[in-house]
Amino acid sequence: MSYIPGLSTTLIALALASATRAGDERVKPTGGDKANLPRVVRIGAVAYAPSAVTVFKNLRRYFAKTDLPIDYVLYSNYDALVDALKKGHVDIAWNTPLAHARYHLLCNGQSQALVMRDVDCGCRSTLLVRKQSGIKAPTGLQDKTLALGSREAAEATALPLHYLKKEGVMLDKVKFLRLDDELDLRGNPCSSPLHVLRALRAGRADAGIIPERLWDELVAAKAPEVDGLQAVWTSPAFSHCVFTASKDFDKTLAARFTRLMLAMDGKDERTAEILQLEGATKWVAGSAEGFQTLIEALRSER
Repeated sequence: MSYIPGLSTTLIALALASATRAGDERVKPTGGDKANLPRVVRIGAVAYAPSAVTVFKNLRRYFAKTDLPIDYVLYSNYDALVDALKKGHVDIAWNTPLAHARYHLLCNGQSQALVMRDVDCGCRSTLLVRKQSGIKAPTGLQDKTLALGSREAAEATALPLHYLKKEGVMLDKVKFLRLDDELDLRGNPCSSPLHVLRALRAGRADAGIIPERLWDELVAAKAPEVDGLQAVWTSPAFSHCVFTASKDFDKTLAARFTRLMLAMDGKDERTAEILQLEGATKWVAGSAEGFQTLIEALRSER
């Protein structure tokens, strides 16, 4: 066979060009391929603690194994998160009850309550009093001092005050110790339920509001925090944190997200860590019903 100078070089060049084109086609999908890629659902949450990063990283890994990939964005506060959800920067927001209710009202009473933890259902607030106070019922709060925790915790302020008003308590006759106005040495509000208990035991207030579940746990453990205190009233039930979506968020995606969240059984290492860090044993379907009283309370403040 005769040798033609330059032929081998030409063939090699053509082969390389063909391979490159084939490689380009494999790496860069056509417009039709892009259209068939699953939509990435954006989840928004507040970086309430360092564990929030762990929770949502694991949540992203969990969903990556499904046909509904997600990504997440962390915000510094719930006002920013509510604004992001309203503007469509995120599809779903992991909200406190107040954030959910505020978003609902901002959107003319329209929203979707998708998923909650099991511990977010049937929550109640308890009115504690010092045994020396002489308060036997909510109406006995007149001319007494009531310690309140965080303004951003519906169970600590907005809901119990709304319920107490319905019980006939004249709130304008009650003195308030608002611990949210006090700061610790690090500049953080002294507004947790434990701060309320400390204020009561120190004699700074006659009564205080804390979550029923915490009170029951302290009583069962015979903790020193319960000494000298007694519960005289418990609020009706309400719901706590919830994954919120706009009314326009695709109902099929919303249902798929809900089903996948409910499918977590805690056996997988990543999902077990999510549930553990969120203080839950499972996820349950969200319901608008548990937020109606809070929404009513916020409307009455307008």
